[in-house]
Amino acid sequence: MLNDKLNVHELTVERCDKETDELIQNASSSFLEQPLSYLKSHQTEYIFINSDSLEEVGIDGLSLELDDVFGNYDAMFGLKLQKKYRKQVEGFFDNTLQGEKAYDLLFNGEDGLWDVNVSINDVPSYSEAMTIGTAVEALYELLSKLHQELNKEN
Repeated sequence: MLNDKLNVHELTVERCDKETDELIQNASSSFLEQPLSYLKSHQTEYIFINSDSLEEVGIDGLSLELDDVFGNYDAMFGLKLQKKYRKQVEGFFDNTLQGEKAYDLLFNGEDGLWDVNVSINDVPSYSEAMTIGTAVEALYELLSKLHQELNKEN
C-alpha cells in the first residue's frame, strides 16, 4: 500500500555539480525549504534526492535541475516498470501533465528501467513559488497516482 504523503524529513539530499557529478554538499532536510528557484540561481548544480520511501513509487532516486535550454525545472529518475507498460505510462503523462511534450521516456534495457525526464513546470500543482520539498512531494504524488492507475488496470 502506497503512502499518500512523502515524509520529506527522511530524504537524503545532495547538491552535485552538473559538469562533473561530484558532490558539492550533503544537505539537511531543511534545505528542501529552499524555493525551487534556487536551481535558477545555482544553474551549475543539480539536487539528488534519495529515500527508501521513493521505492514505494518505483524510483530509487530523483534528480532536480534547471533545463539549460528551455529554463524549465526538470526531474529525472529511473522508473521501475516493465517495458510493456509504455502505453499506460505515456497515456498517464499525456493526460496528467500540462505541457505539450512535458516528459521524455526511454526504456533502458541495460538497467530494465524507464529513464524519465519530467518538466516540473507541467505538473498540475506547479507554482513558481513552490519549495524544493513541495516539488518533490508533487512528483511523489504524481508517481503514486500512476501506480494507482496501473493497479486499477491489472
